[in-house]
Amino acid sequence: MKKFSLKSVLLLAVAMSLSVFTYGQHDHNMMNMNHKKEGMMKGKKMMVMLKDQNLNKAYMHYIMIKKSLFKADTKRVKMMSQMLVGILNTYGKANEASSIAAKLAASTEIEGQRKLFAELTLAFEPLLKDQVAKGTVYKNFCPMANGSGAYWFSNSENIVNPYMGTAMPGCGTVKETIKSM
Repeated sequence: MKKFSLKSVLLLAVAMSLSVFTYGQHDHNMMNMNHKKEGMMKGKKMMVMLKDQNLNKAYMHYIMIKKSLFKADTKRVKMMSQMLVGILNTYGKANEASSIAAKLAASTEIEGQRKLFAELTLAFEPLLKDQVAKGTVYKNFCPMANGSGAYWFSNSENIVNPYMGTAMPGCGTVKETIKSM
């Protein structure tokens, strides 16, 4: 059995605590958003639940990374990516996504992070297929993202482009939906 240094154990404990806290806050905020926008969305729910608890947490972190990319918040992208790596490793069926998330966690520049996010999205797609228990995952595409176009997933039909940020937030279209069966 490997021995872990005290620093490693403490760092892992802090990361997991932040993950649980952030996920709980995000879940609470999503519930509040659903109640506030219920009339405006005409019955369309923004909450997505996946069949596997670890995959569900991973997807919520993916969504937080997407939101951080939209805001060009490189530090939050790094932090959420580090947490995502831990969750994907716990899930155990996402080696490619975990490897890309680790690269994303090491990246410090927004353009590099956005390119890696496009790769992460491609690696996430097979994980999401047949795993939606509640709600709808929207697969969006922007032809201008990263120079040659890129996809991303969201919980809403409303386009909020993580690649173009505030310069062109509505650039893109819904290309596919993934729903519960």
